[in-house]
Amino acid sequence: MRVFAIDTSNMGPELQGGLVGVVGSTSPSAEEKRECVETVSRYAVDGWAIAADPRTPIGRLAALTAETACVPFVAFNRVAQRGGPVVGPATVAATTRELS
Repeated sequence: MRVFAIDTSNMGPELQGGLVGVVGSTSPSAEEKRECVETVSRYAVDGWAIAADPRTPIGRLAALTAETACVPFVAFNRVAQRGGPVVGPATVAATTRELS
């Protein structure tokens, strides 16, 4: 699973606390699912909004975790594989950096 920060300086006030993107494998293991819930929960507690592709298993899990934590969720249309550009909603120009 990859986690990356998205520059929200030009976005609405609901995203000014920060936006974290989550990308995972198409067939996540139980460990990857646990890592997703723990990671999203940790960022949500700190006030970060969450972004993912809800059509993927990890994206759906991230969306449900964000909803449970009552933080904003941004649905990506498509997230490229490692090394490629990250594509977000058509109205959002996103600058990203991977978090470790």
